[in-house]
Amino acid sequence: MGLSRRSLLASGSAAIAAASVGWPVSSRAASSIVATTYPGSFDEAFRSVVGPAFKKSSDGSVTFTPLLGVDQIGKIQASRNAPPFDVVLFDEGPLIPAIASGVLEKFPAEQSKSYADIPTAFRHPDGYAPVITCQLIGIAYNPKKITTPPTSWEDLWKPEYKGRVGITGLGSSLGTAFMVEIAKLNGGSETNIEPAFEAMKRLLPNVGAIAASPGALAALFQQGEIDIAFNFWNNVALLAAKGVDIAFSKPKSGAVVIRTSAQIVKNNQDPKAVLDYLDTVMSVDTQKGIEASPWVMMPTNSKVALTGANLTVAKSVDDLVANNVLLDWTKFQAMRGEWITRFSKEVKI
Repeated sequence: MGLSRRSLLASGSAAIAAASVGWPVSSRAASSIVATTYPGSFDEAFRSVVGPAFKKSSDGSVTFTPLLGVDQIGKIQASRNAPPFDVVLFDEGPLIPAIASGVLEKFPAEQSKSYADIPTAFRHPDGYAPVITCQLIGIAYNPKKITTPPTSWEDLWKPEYKGRVGITGLGSSLGTAFMVEIAKLNGGSETNIEPAFEAMKRLLPNVGAIAASPGALAALFQQGEIDIAFNFWNNVALLAAKGVDIAFSKPKSGAVVIRTSAQIVKNNQDPKAVLDYLDTVMSVDTQKGIEASPWVMMPTNSKVALTGANLTVAKSVDDLVANNVLLDWTKFQAMRGEWITRFSKEVKI
């Protein structure tokens, strides 16, 4: 019998083996869902905190699939009637085309147990699921090799860092946000990114590695391949907690804040389990769990305060949003496809 992509994700190798010999394959339990994460620290935190919390609160199970946001939309569009995921994770940029493509459902706020604790600033104006965490983009560096903390994005161009800079492409919000900030610093704007491409040509002698994802970029510090890069605060904090020589600096122009939401996929297999999952992610206990060391992800539940390492970058989530950079992704998200293609062709080492 045939297997759908969803069945493969949920059932794993046992189902594949059964199908190969013609045995019947049972469907997933009703309370089992598939949710995406992002590769790296995001995925680690969700597997360590969110998965067990969902099991405890609902007796349900979740299979996590790490993917970048731009890859998730295409996979859902290719199988709209039986999508491979029930819940998808999107930063604010990729969320725009995902909504436009019609693959997401609006959030049933009136049925939610946790929605009341999410401030208006993190609620979607058109009724889609709210923001579940904020990510902060700044400069990661090796404090043993770079004893004076960097203060500007432009520090990556310093000649002393030849061959020691790490970058990632524009397939992630990390790479796109960095390019937009570099464009602005060089006379461009959120819609005029040409100065950023010119600047990247000048940066290439310093580039020692181009990573496939933010998580892979952070791992290059652990491998000793780079000493400085742009990256997410939570990636840096997780590696630092593991004993890696890595620190984080906010550029003087402000770090970039990325708002991330978990969204409901149309034609998902179990709407009740999906809502239970989202309520779990937004709940006080779970948000405290992902905010704590070593994950240090920024909470959005109003009842959860910043603690520990997070207090070194912001006094509160309100402070984080007020005193850093929020990009207007509606201005340039439609241009990202062209930017990604061009970056892949022009930025090589």
